[in-house]
Amino acid sequence: MSRLFIFLNIIFVLIANTTSLTEHNLKPKPKPNTFVIPVFKDTRSGLYYTNVTVGKPPVVANLVVDVRGSALWFECDTVGYNSTTSTPVPCGSPGCEQTKDKCTTCQAYLKSELTFNTQIATLINDDVMLRYMSPSSAYVAPKLPVRARIACRGYFEGMMNMLPAGTLGILGLGNSSTSFVSSLVSSYKIPFKVSLCLPSKPGNNPGSVYIGGSPKRKDLTGLLVSTPLISNRETKEHGEDYNYFIDVKSIEVNGKRLSFDHDLLKNKRGHWGRTKIKNVIPYTLLEASIYKALVRAFSEKAKKRKAVYPFTDCFSYKSFGEKSLLGKETPVISLMLGEGAKWDIYGPNSLVKVNKNVVCLAFQEADEFESLFPIEIGGYQMEDNLVEFDLEASKFSFTSSLLRHNTSCSPQ
Repeated sequence: MSRLFIFLNIIFVLIANTTSLTEHNLKPKPKPNTFVIPVFKDTRSGLYYTNVTVGKPPVVANLVVDVRGSALWFECDTVGYNSTTSTPVPCGSPGCEQTKDKCTTCQAYLKSELTFNTQIATLINDDVMLRYMSPSSAYVAPKLPVRARIACRGYFEGMMNMLPAGTLGILGLGNSSTSFVSSLVSSYKIPFKVSLCLPSKPGNNPGSVYIGGSPKRKDLTGLLVSTPLISNRETKEHGEDYNYFIDVKSIEVNGKRLSFDHDLLKNKRGHWGRTKIKNVIPYTLLEASIYKALVRAFSEKAKKRKAVYPFTDCFSYKSFGEKSLLGKETPVISLMLGEGAKWDIYGPNSLVKVNKNVVCLAFQEADEFESLFPIEIGGYQMEDNLVEFDLEASKFSFTSSLLRHNTSCSPQ
């Protein structure tokens, strides 16, 4: 009997150890290399937003996505944020603004196209719930509490009036020392890459932001084309080196080069030159002579119609085939870029259908006294285009319209 008892005990211990090892192997510690954040479209403002869950007890904040914003920040008081898991960013950390006497709390200026440069917030570290992908899988895992840097500020009515209804801050994806992206890259040793796939439809049809790399989708394989990200001396001198610029050398419509002074794309008449990527404007802004050249090219292909606000130039839908804006009747706008790359802009990104008979050119003439850039690429031109900012390789990659490949930024 004693021998049987000892034998059974040995078997029990072996089974227990095997079970423990198996359970341990089934649940390895997550090693995220890409974080995934959903992006939704707000039709009233033409802006794009996400929602994030922060802290404990958790609070949810809707944030405008700004590709060149300097931080993840929100109006903490408004959502009742009082997290027990938050810790202050130590004074003297990168991005801290020192006071005249001494640094009591680490603060930073909030820089975004939707805020004033004088806005300032307190920097803290806290847990943000994010979905992620691991190096070995294209599967997007459930949310993981991720330690990251965020900026917390009190209610400021003047600034909040600039944001879409229901949003309480900004998710900034720019390259700065206070950036939410920078803190993830540093903490999780992931590539400094930000990919953006903006949805074209409102409601529950989200696109995505990818931090750390591009999505591992078979339908996107081989579609990315690259051109250098370039610096702009003037913006650096003004402390705005978190902007993203590319070098547009010329513009073509159906392969025919637009006629305008191409020195505008460098430096001329007070412009800083270069093309700025700015998703927090609904439609691409063009310097006046460039805009007029584009209108002339479209007017050769279509009958003009009465303008419909906020657009200046509209056309008969029938002129473009009246079936699909992807059809051959719709002119293709091509941005000719550095290193021989070409960004083709097709009908769904160049025209807006305002009623069953009329479409309008989805570009706007820039204000002569406000715009310092000849071209500022807006959100509409990036919808259903995967774009990637690779800060390590200083490279910008893009796909052109995914609709031409029977997919989108919101695949069902």
